[in-house]
Amino acid sequence: MKLEDILTLIDRLEESSINKLVVESEDGLVEISKETNVVMQNAPVTNQPNTQLAPATTSAPTPVHSGVALAPAEEAGIAYITSPIVGTFYSSSNPASEPFVKVGSFVEEGQVVCILEAMKLMNEIESELNGEIVDILVKNEDMVEFGQKIFKVRIK
Repeated sequence: MKLEDILTLIDRLEESSINKLVVESEDGLVEISKETNVVMQNAPVTNQPNTQLAPATTSAPTPVHSGVALAPAEEAGIAYITSPIVGTFYSSSNPASEPFVKVGSFVEEGQVVCILEAMKLMNEIESELNGEIVDILVKNEDMVEFGQKIFKVRIK
């Protein structure tokens, strides 16, 4: 299957209401999902001989404000920091660094609490709350959805 064909399939999937597309041909199997990346099994991609891919670029993290979800009445004084975007959760700026926050950490409004990677962009997620982190509801490198609760916070 040619690269142009795969890119066309991706564009069509993005424009449609379906979440997953599987195409089987004599070249192999191509599976595309809105939740995951393209998976190719035994499908050689034929490019024009002089085609070169541009190297991936990374940019500085972009600060993004998190959302806030209030807890039910039985959890008075508790709120949640929620994901403002769909992406991959990272607790620190790199694997060798300490996490931005841990259970028991106190956070202030505007403080970076994690990074969410979306489409190869690193987005620093800032707290909109002042309080103590009671629980971290996702694991490092987990996929998070828009509005998903990430941190449980006891408001101060």
